[in-house]
Amino acid sequence: MKFKLILTLVFAFCYLLSNAQRENKIIVSSPGKKVVIQINIEDNKLSYSVKKHNQQALLKSSLGLVVDGNDLGQNVSITDKPKEKTVTEKYALLGNHSQAINNYKEISIPLKSTNFFYQLQVRAYDDGIAIRYVINSKKIMHIEKDNTAFGLPVTAQCYWAFYSDDNENLHNNTSLSDLPENKALLAPLTIKTDNFYLSFTEADCQKFPDLSWTKAGNQLKANFTTNPNGWNTEAGTVISPWRLAIIADNLTQLVNSDMIMNLCPAPNPSNDFSWVKPGRVMWQWWSVGEPKFNDQKNWYDAAARLTWEYYLIDDGWRTWRQPGKDQWQCLKEVIDYGKTKGVKSIIWVDSKEMRTREGIKTYLEKVKQAGAVGIKIDFIPPATPEIMQWYEAAREETYKLHLMVDFHGCTKPTGVRRTWPHELTREGVRGNEYQMTRYNRVAPKNQDELKPFTRFIAGPADLTPVIFTEKELNGFTWTHQLAQAVVYLSPLTHFADAYNAYINNPAEELLKDIPTVWDETIVLPCSEVGKVAAFAKRKDHEWWIGIMNGEETSNISFNLDFLKSKAQATILTDKKEVLNAFDRKETIVNKTDNINIELRPGGGYFMRLKMAH
Repeated sequence: MKFKLILTLVFAFCYLLSNAQRENKIIVSSPGKKVVIQINIEDNKLSYSVKKHNQQALLKSSLGLVVDGNDLGQNVSITDKPKEKTVTEKYALLGNHSQAINNYKEISIPLKSTNFFYQLQVRAYDDGIAIRYVINSKKIMHIEKDNTAFGLPVTAQCYWAFYSDDNENLHNNTSLSDLPENKALLAPLTIKTDNFYLSFTEADCQKFPDLSWTKAGNQLKANFTTNPNGWNTEAGTVISPWRLAIIADNLTQLVNSDMIMNLCPAPNPSNDFSWVKPGRVMWQWWSVGEPKFNDQKNWYDAAARLTWEYYLIDDGWRTWRQPGKDQWQCLKEVIDYGKTKGVKSIIWVDSKEMRTREGIKTYLEKVKQAGAVGIKIDFIPPATPEIMQWYEAAREETYKLHLMVDFHGCTKPTGVRRTWPHELTREGVRGNEYQMTRYNRVAPKNQDELKPFTRFIAGPADLTPVIFTEKELNGFTWTHQLAQAVVYLSPLTHFADAYNAYINNPAEELLKDIPTVWDETIVLPCSEVGKVAAFAKRKDHEWWIGIMNGEETSNISFNLDFLKSKAQATILTDKKEVLNAFDRKETIVNKTDNINIELRPGGGYFMRLKMAH
């Protein structure tokens, strides 16, 4: 009897083994066993699916690059035993929290497709998955398209925008069935399903064109808008960017995901970034246009009064001239004055001045000699492979000169600020430059409640928050505008308005103290994508709460259970029937308190909590 049982078990095991080999299934689980990705080769076609908490997160999805006319997702076979590794590490960052945790399991699968040999690398995190392709070749190859896709549940609600080179299109909120077919869409693209929030984008993109998405049935497919006919690689190993899905249980987990940065290389150990300092930036272009040479001392004086660390000299300085002085000498004179006030300078530059590596070096040396500590590089061409490598050259050369960098008129971030922490922010967002009367621009009231959960998932954005000038509000309240400085992450935060809008404002002391990087971030449960964005962020022993409301009146409530002790609260709310004023309250609160608020369209709420320590 015992012999028959053993024999039966042996036959059963052999059947299962042969069946698994025939189907070619490879399963990778995240270190915490929360996320499971299954790679399949069925009928010699490559695909995958994903579960989280044993619930379907991504349906069957296609894989493969098209290289020299060959689809690497077709005619596929495994050529050798896959290699596995597990990584657990932590590193400091300037963001919504101060320490990133990088914990994943990776499997590298050696594959053959017709005459191409390559590796499919798959990573499973507890909050998502990532996939990339590695092709070892000694010759130049032509990459035509990327067939990597994400299979979406039919019930998905989608938060998306049409693709543009500058990432500045409006975001929309529709069902999956109303997501346009065969149109280029911006990454990140975020969805809500019955169980999860998911956001789809790329990481570590340096030699491929900028990624966009297209909808095909229920799948999001990778797309290259800037290179629709493909491009030629350099000779040698080709490593694609990571295509990734953040799979979050809630909005707090979505906003705090480190996946995109985790997928990028750590900084070179020999590189020193101790000189990189986040901070608040005074800025004149939004409010008055080109900077006037004779007016610059006023801006530095105001920055010093507000205790802000930086002043940005924007486009217009190149025309400065004084008797016996060219623009560079004028620039140095202005920067030297700022130094006497304890305010450092960031300089706007046009990328046309520095399109080659030699041009970058030559121009940046002049900027450094003038005394600047950072640059804002604007008007960058569409993100082809050549331009993506230009970004890398700019990061390398700015690092050598200890210049912090802010890219403008640019593509989205892909996490490379982990490798180069002196890239503190970039535009690639529809910011407050689209709320300006001199250009007849008025922002819709639903965008501030979409962007924190779409574009900002990719990384910090130079949105330029906080408009107080009455004629520029166009239906938004002061409280809503002030809340932008809490909700929106930018380690270098350029404030939009003129200094006289901030000085002697009832919020002046808050603007003097507000951080730009944080130790902890919570998305309050009253948040609803597209309707209400409510964030609580901690820096040291203080919590800051910013809430922005969208197009309709909202009645919300939240508790303060994240507090560890009683706290002194400064509360700013919308003043009834007035946009450009606050109602202010000082009180003591504790962790058992529940806050109930009625928010008007375009309104907001702001709270500063000083904890006893």
